[in-house]
Amino acid sequence: MQSDQVIIRREGDLLDIVLNRPEKGNSLSAEMGDAIIAALDAIDESVKVVRLSGAGADFCGGRDSPIPTLGPKPSAETIRKVVAAPPLALYDAIKNAPVPVVAVVLGKAAGAGCGLACVCDITLSADDATYSIPEMERDIPPTLVMTALIDRVPVKTLGYLVFSRESLTAAEAFQAGMIKKVLPAAELEAEAEKLIATMLTNSAVSLRAVKQYLRLAPEMSGQAASSFAANLAATALSARF
Repeated sequence: MQSDQVIIRREGDLLDIVLNRPEKGNSLSAEMGDAIIAALDAIDESVKVVRLSGAGADFCGGRDSPIPTLGPKPSAETIRKVVAAPPLALYDAIKNAPVPVVAVVLGKAAGAGCGLACVCDITLSADDATYSIPEMERDIPPTLVMTALIDRVPVKTLGYLVFSRESLTAAEAFQAGMIKKVLPAAELEAEAEKLIATMLTNSAVSLRAVKQYLRLAPEMSGQAASSFAANLAATALSARF
């Protein structure tokens, strides 16, 4: 699915996805979410890495709410289908992408944008970026965004971020484990290019094996995780012969 609100392009073995709605702070529309999911679902065997970024000053300031379009008394099932399902599908698509997804964050990452930035496998951030989950200001429990973060940050940290409604600086988000590296904004793009260039020196099979292990092993028993590690390593090494 194509959308003017998302730029999707191939650069060799890299798939670039750019949120392209800068006049709206790259607020996520349903069309954007569908386009990103379609791009991730269409990844072929030659893609090694996905980079996710935003055009303009902000990464993503949140999400267009579909609630006003649902009428005065939408049913719980309608809300579940139209409001809850799309962002959950987007977070799952990133988690389940066969290759590593690297987020490059400038400016605001708020609400769904915070979830989108932090659900990626690696998140690089400008030092003046901010991270927030402000939904409780409108008395909306942000359980959808929390789903993206619940296995990424300590529960108490996530609870405080939600209940306090505070914006975290990049340094605070780093301390919370939400992001991996903080750099001056002027150096962010170069650092992202350096990291991705390093990753692209690896084979697709090795990168995919690491992504699979990071995604699935934490939920396994120790014995199962060990067996899974052996199988992945054997498969990756056998591909060289």
